[in-house]
Amino acid sequence: MGSASESVRARFGDAASRRNFLKALGTAGIAGLAGCSGGGESYDGQEQTTASGGDDEETETESSSGGDSGSSTLRMSATQRFGTVDPAKGTDYTQVLALVNLYDPLVFPDTEGNLQGHLAEDWTVSDDNQTYTFTLREGATFHSGNPVTAEDVQFSAERFLDINQGYSSLLGNVLSKENVTVEDERTVSFTLDRVHSPFLATLVLLFVVDKQQVLDNAEDGDFGDRGDYAQSFLNDNDAGSGPYELAGFERQAQISFSRYADYWGSFKDGAYDNVTVQIITNDPTVRSLMKTGELDMSSQYQSEETYEALAAEDDIRVESVPTVTTFYFKINTQKAPTDDPAVREAMAYGFDYETARNEIAPGSLPAQGPLPSSFGVHNDDIVQPTYDPERARQILADAGYEEGDITVQNTYVKDYGLEEKMGLLFQQNMDEIGIDVELNPQTWGTMTELATSVEDTPHINQVFYGPVYPSPDTVFYNQYHSEAASTWMSMEHLEDENVDSLIDEARSTVDADARAELYAEVQERIANQYPDLFIFVQSKKHAFAADVAGYTFRPSMSFDYWFPDIYQE
Repeated sequence: MGSASESVRARFGDAASRRNFLKALGTAGIAGLAGCSGGGESYDGQEQTTASGGDDEETETESSSGGDSGSSTLRMSATQRFGTVDPAKGTDYTQVLALVNLYDPLVFPDTEGNLQGHLAEDWTVSDDNQTYTFTLREGATFHSGNPVTAEDVQFSAERFLDINQGYSSLLGNVLSKENVTVEDERTVSFTLDRVHSPFLATLVLLFVVDKQQVLDNAEDGDFGDRGDYAQSFLNDNDAGSGPYELAGFERQAQISFSRYADYWGSFKDGAYDNVTVQIITNDPTVRSLMKTGELDMSSQYQSEETYEALAAEDDIRVESVPTVTTFYFKINTQKAPTDDPAVREAMAYGFDYETARNEIAPGSLPAQGPLPSSFGVHNDDIVQPTYDPERARQILADAGYEEGDITVQNTYVKDYGLEEKMGLLFQQNMDEIGIDVELNPQTWGTMTELATSVEDTPHINQVFYGPVYPSPDTVFYNQYHSEAASTWMSMEHLEDENVDSLIDEARSTVDADARAELYAEVQERIANQYPDLFIFVQSKKHAFAADVAGYTFRPSMSFDYWFPDIYQE
């Protein structure tokens, strides 16, 4: 092979030099992050980044305490800007972080992913499993002081479906806005076009807006007497009933929240009066501000070197919690040479998963197929490939390939040290089995654009993906169903009729045990085609000041950043 392969051999000639190189490789700033999200429904059947991840712009800000004199303020960092705080448009982890605190959904995931009543104190489901009727709790008010009513819920669903952005497709393919009905002031019903088992779980992302405030701030637009649905206004303001109000918003720099005094729900003792989230993409800045006490909580996307340095400080601790987010090498199954299943299978057995987990992403958990094992419907019989270069070489030989016949691109988010290291390890591993790898760092924005066509999608793409609502359905549908193709979530471009059929049948199956059998079958069908390398399941890390407590992981996108949980000791 060429000089690139020789350079790889020089870096990774043996296990010790490989470890030393990986340890020494710098992990500078993070300009963008691959699809990041959260997720699980009691991890049974009702899911970074992804949600999706990153932003191409890099902005550093000075620390700001925010809030009123004498009040408590939590100062935390994030790695990407808040592109919008409109509840009909938010999709990534920072946007949903804001939305879950500014707005209330009808239902809310608990720490196990089970759905609990939130704005809805109760609900019933019709015998045909198509009509869901919710009774709203009494006493909930919007930040304007207006009471939360069934009419607001109806209006929020109509706005969500009309604007048709963000996560609207989660409802739009099974619900017509005409079928959201106000029964009385506190009762609202949704009648689906067909049985759809993940419906209740998707409602965690239907954030309820203040109808009167929206209409009062509407401008001319495309929606008749509703104008623009106050899209301009809600891009920079809130009309929610959540535990916090929007106190300040500098899109490129920071966002701040203040506690809503009349919130219907409860706060932990010592919960913060104010929260300021600063956009900081530079690890040294995070380390400096944490050490000087100007930052109380880091993002989950710092380098291992940063976490190690901060953990060594007496007044800082680093916590790690397992998640249901998987780190994938997504393989384009329709573009030569990775359209050949033998090439994909060889790559799967040619990759060193243990080095990836233990040395590049320490604390991460083993993956086993497309669904994290924390889900109760995980298929424990899935065969997860292990590092076996001899087997990989034999697979290629049996398929008629010789060394140097295959060249592939590995694409990842540039300036993100973890993914750069993963790319280098993959390059070295593939060199061992006779495959040439071209490393192709790109901005996250470019990666998402490339994903929109089979021809432009690179051969291998490094992506974090976890459930955005608490159901395994989103792990399967968003990544592997033909209807969901051509997004960053589905860079595999798998278009398999049998996979589609299994996913569709699971969506229309009410019985949990029968649905679990379908989920087991779809996992096996996907795994046997090797559309991905399932590298690891993420453990999420944050650094905290010693007096910050209460962070609670919930398996759904950014619901672990529920500020009423976090308090000052």
